[in-house]
Amino acid sequence: MGGVYGEIDSRTDFERALREAMGIANRILSSGRNPVIQAVVEQLGAMSRASEGGREPSQDERRSVNVGLIAVRELDADRQDDSGLLARKLYALDSYFREWPTDEQATSATDADFWRRFGL
Repeated sequence: MGGVYGEIDSRTDFERALREAMGIANRILSSGRNPVIQAVVEQLGAMSRASEGGREPSQDERRSVNVGLIAVRELDADRQDDSGLLARKLYALDSYFREWPTDEQATSATDADFWRRFGL
């Protein structure tokens, strides 16, 4: 764990991280209205529906998610509270969902693989 997809090394890890992120986001929302977290909840729901029952999300579905960008812009991953934990999970979920690697690819991916996709 801790590679290109953060804590996600498999489809099972993705499903777990998605459930955990949804739980954290709903916990934050229980404290009051928060449009940023509401947008995150909606996107997490879309990710869940797109991958339900082992289905592989389409390219359009994968491109439509931007929870990683929301996390970068709106949340502080260095915080040691629910918002920081959510941000760290969103980074991993976004990266995995956009790429949708096989379990083997997710387990063996390195930072060099990540940068190679950008020609660096």
